[in-house]
Amino acid sequence: MALSQTFYINNREKLGSQLAINSLAIIFSGREIEMTEDANYPFFANNNFYYLTGIREPNVVLVLSKNHQGVISQQLFIEEADPVKEKWVGKKISNDEAKEVSGIEEVYYIKELPKEVERLSSIKTLYFDFKCPKHQSFKTEDGGLKNIIKQCELKDLHPILAKMRVIKTPEEVMAIRKAIQITKAGIAEIKALMKPGMHEYELAAFFEYFVKKEGTDGLAFETIVASGQNATVLHYVSNRCSLKSGDLVLFDLGARVDGYCGDLSRTLPVNGEMTTLQEKLVTIVKSVQQEMFCAYKPGAVMKDLQNQTKELFLEKCCSAGFIPENNDITEFYYHGIGHTLGLDTHDVRPEGDLILAPGMVMTVEPGLYLEKLGIGIRIEDDVVITDQGCEVL
Repeated sequence: MALSQTFYINNREKLGSQLAINSLAIIFSGREIEMTEDANYPFFANNNFYYLTGIREPNVVLVLSKNHQGVISQQLFIEEADPVKEKWVGKKISNDEAKEVSGIEEVYYIKELPKEVERLSSIKTLYFDFKCPKHQSFKTEDGGLKNIIKQCELKDLHPILAKMRVIKTPEEVMAIRKAIQITKAGIAEIKALMKPGMHEYELAAFFEYFVKKEGTDGLAFETIVASGQNATVLHYVSNRCSLKSGDLVLFDLGARVDGYCGDLSRTLPVNGEMTTLQEKLVTIVKSVQQEMFCAYKPGAVMKDLQNQTKELFLEKCCSAGFIPENNDITEFYYHGIGHTLGLDTHDVRPEGDLILAPGMVMTVEPGLYLEKLGIGIRIEDDVVITDQGCEVL
């Protein structure tokens, strides 16, 4: 079990309260994807499903139904044990284990799903998660929905769950905080190891080893170790080059703890010493980040924070003589100041302009990228919005 059973129970109750009368919601954990003829890709459960159940196994279905009186029923459908298959890939989650993790008392085998669904003749509204990846989409033909789907209005669960997930509970913040602490410790270990002549992939491999050694879920996302000019490519992940003395190397990395992500970026000199130019640029990025920490507070609108970041960079870079007056700063700063963070690295959020509110966990990640000089700098930290402003995690 990851977070507490109460956490998942509360999430289902909150979701159920927002469903229509006489409705049915079906959320699927996902199916495995074949990589070759005899192997599958590592399975990753639908985060919305995990958020509601705490279960991370494939081919598990959560069904929430709400009757005409507003009473909500909860059922889980799991795969039946296959003794022969278990000798090769291990045991599936049992009925008792599913109850213990999720707090759902009604647990059935998935072969019983069509029969259970067919009993719900009064259903008028049918909810699915329309934005999940294809392998996490529930196949209606497998669930006995052919008849019931004709009489129902179809609705998307994603907007409801996005609004729920964007505000973190203290329990979620604790998991993110731990992921960040382990990520930070991993960066310190990398810094001690780094020297000219090493390859980017060596440091990426060591970070993955370190976070797994700490008992985490592994990486939050594919590690970026971008030295020299590679750091001007935002999502550079090939990590094939050797580190050269005099270059900066940009790390963007994160551990995952109980499903929740850390996401930090640091830019460090390969040989331990920065040139005067590098130090001036890093100082500008750090000063912008410090000012943006003060700007992250309840009521702030993300698009306004982005514009503020651009203005700060333009002012500081012009004053330092790095760019001409009135130049377009987007040539050197070409990404957003931050994003929501949680079960997804770029976590789900309601559509439209995001207005910060207490409980949101956000990144603050200003950067400067000067391709002609072979320099890319990004400094990223994660914050939780509080009643007064934000706390750097």
